[in-house]
Amino acid sequence: MNPKHRLVKGAAAAGLAVALTTGIALASMVTGPASPLPLPSDAAVQAATLAYAPRSAQVTILSAAAGVWYQVTYNGAENCMAAQPLEADAASALSEQEQTPEPQQAVVTDGPLNIRSGAGTDYDRVGALARGDVVTVTDQSVEGWYGVTCGDLSGYASAQYLSFDLDSVQPEPRQAVVTDGPLNVRSGAGTDYDRVGTLARGDVVSVTEERADGWFAITSSDLSGYVSAQYLSFDLDSVQPEPRQAVVTDGPLNVRSGAGSGYGRVGSLNRGTVVTVTDQSVEGWYGVTYGNLSGYASAQYLSFDLDSVATSTGSASSSTSSNSASSSAPVGSAGSSSVGESAAALAASLVGKPYVYGAAGPNGFDCSGLMYYIYRQLGYSIARGSSSQYNQSGYFVSTSEMQPGDLVYFFDPKFDSSGGTLPTTHVGIYVGNNQFIHASTTSYQVQYDALFGGYYGSYVVGVKRIA
Repeated sequence: MNPKHRLVKGAAAAGLAVALTTGIALASMVTGPASPLPLPSDAAVQAATLAYAPRSAQVTILSAAAGVWYQVTYNGAENCMAAQPLEADAASALSEQEQTPEPQQAVVTDGPLNIRSGAGTDYDRVGALARGDVVTVTDQSVEGWYGVTCGDLSGYASAQYLSFDLDSVQPEPRQAVVTDGPLNVRSGAGTDYDRVGTLARGDVVSVTEERADGWFAITSSDLSGYVSAQYLSFDLDSVQPEPRQAVVTDGPLNVRSGAGSGYGRVGSLNRGTVVTVTDQSVEGWYGVTYGNLSGYASAQYLSFDLDSVATSTGSASSSTSSNSASSSAPVGSAGSSSVGESAAALAASLVGKPYVYGAAGPNGFDCSGLMYYIYRQLGYSIARGSSSQYNQSGYFVSTSEMQPGDLVYFFDPKFDSSGGTLPTTHVGIYVGNNQFIHASTTSYQVQYDALFGGYYGSYVVGVKRIA
């Protein structure tokens, strides 16, 4: 067959619209439900001409029934016409069809992969793609570079880091942040599995499996297991981590008004003092608070291993305070009958402070933050979070043996948002005479309440003594 005829046949198979090279008469097509379309003879064309298609008119080839006749549509009607005037333009149209491949999908094999405004490293970077991202390849004309699109991002990427085998790369695990804690990590996807550890609010984890039953498989440092998806967010900026605690390793340690030795001294901290670190953004210096003292201290003399230094209860001085021993003596020092009584007295001094979710003093507290703050001031390291304290800190005593300073834990189902994964919903400190002090989530302040004989008594789940 003539190569041009083959091209026209290809155009017919593809249903292409082509232009005529010369004018041509169109013959009426004979239609019939039970027989194929007959091809007209030259005499039939002369006798039954329906229209004259001028040069460059557009017709659509439907089929090539024989070497010299084609079924076409023209001006909305099916007709039959000779093939010869189609040959040149049909070849061009078919060639265009063959040279425009369908866009292909490719996966990024390593990332972040720079996307540039042109095909080369000299072009500006317009964005980046992560390992595992799938792109549409729009241009393969430049050796070593592909034109790509991914969402709203378009540009050129090195072909070295793209693969057309979409299954060749597993996407990176997604990062998520813990929105409430302590969050139990379990050995399997459900509350019936053993607890293998806990995560604090603000901890960032890698999600390795997103199950449809409301549980995610995660890894975090050396901890792996399953957690309730309800307490994870993929918006890493949605949760601020808990302030970290640090201990002074050598003292007296000057606290300054700014991050540097050139700033004025606003106070000092003794060795063993536990402080809250509020700012770690300046290399070599930490923003710290302790009681009413706030400022910056040299990171060289602070450790996040709170057990590395024996804690001290007489721990801070202000540059404007008296130097007398009585003015800086902490609650629970000489004269206290027990650590518990000192803790109860310190709690009483904080009544009226506002309830602030996630806060651990000195100017605001949540329920577990209040307990955490009180015992830190007395030199005792306890867990943060009511359920973590319940699981990890102190030892259990019966309600009949309660003494001032004991921590009382509550579980009220209507405040349980964990689906049963956490053992407590609230904590307070017993101060004697059937009274306890707590950071109330309903009154939004630190206050006294009756333990038994009122609302709280039926929700008590345990009592723990720290010392």
